Amino acid sequence: MEYKINKDQMTPKERMEAFSKGEPMDRILCSPFLGESVSSIFGHTIYEYNHSVDALVDVAVGSYELFRPDSIGFGPGLQGIPEAMGSEVTFPTHNTPYISKSAINDYSEIGKLKPIDPYKDGRIRYFLEALKITQDKLSSVVGVGTSVGGPFTTASFLRGTDKFLRDLTKNKDQAHELLELSTQSVINYIDAACDIGLAPSLAEPNASCTMISEKNFVEFAKPYLKRCMDRIIERTGSGTTLHICGKTKKVWGHMVDIGISNLSLDNVDDIGELKEAYGDKVCLIGNVDPVETIMRGSIEDIYNEARECIKKAHDSKCGFILSTGCDVPIGTDPKKIIALMDAARIFGAYPINIKNL
Repeated sequence: MEYKINKDQMTPKERMEAFSKGEPMDRILCSPFLGESVSSIFGHTIYEYNHSVDALVDVAVGSYELFRPDSIGFGPGLQGIPEAMGSEVTFPTHNTPYISKSAINDYSEIGKLKPIDPYKDGRIRYFLEALKITQDKLSSVVGVGTSVGGPFTTASFLRGTDKFLRDLTKNKDQAHELLELSTQSVINYIDAACDIGLAPSLAEPNASCTMISEKNFVEFAKPYLKRCMDRIIERTGSGTTLHICGKTKKVWGHMVDIGISNLSLDNVDDIGELKEAYGDKVCLIGNVDPVETIMRGSIEDIYNEARECIKKAHDSKCGFILSTGCDVPIGTDPKKIIALMDAARIFGAYPINIKNL
């Protein structure tokens, strides 16, 4: 089927500013999760991306120029802070980094851990430097942001995820002690990012309902996430985005309570249900399937699922941003990412007529 792809009439920055003021826009916002997964498109390996300021900047600038998303951002990833605190990370040349050795095997070793200095420890300084350069290059046309792993995920990568999940039952006091350390490290990154004018978003995949119960979320994840979001609000004046992979329906209310402004939803949940429940409290982000639809699907598949997301959430009271349900997979054809952006232009051009969706 042939579609009319409307040309953008606004820059991403103009569109985002209009969005924040509730003013008219040319189309809905669209910001797929990119980052290291698209580094090969711009001539860099995943390893280079994680160790080179130049590669970080090249990929960010290249992503804007090729895809024209409504925001550009990157951060030290889920492994950045744990590595800076002593965990060992393996960096495959063309695949996602992973924790290969946790910082502590036993809580008798917890004394060797200390909150990070973001300007000295690990690779955090590379990301901060690259973010400053990217701001200088792009901030006149598109908003630049950063993200960081949350306290619960950081703690699990310091201890080992399986061990830490068992600790929630068998070693509660020690788990909270480790969460205190990881929270302070996250806050230290938040402060460093805010010092260069950025408002960090938080990613907390290991605290999803796929991994832990609602009860454990309330005890071990929520209070520490709230402290991080409180710091962001203190520094910037408003909450930011929280993304939790996997099923989260049971904790949507708790996520909102943390003080977030935007809730980023994984594709395994229904964004229409989220709109009905909390669309009057937070902006919704999501939630096209990044694997089966974006990477493995056809252009028509991408259009169809994006259209369905727009149909369900475009009129959410606090706003809606079309995106992927998680990171775009490594090896995705760039044409597929462009197709998602085009879907926002085809089906999300204002004024949106629900009868045409």
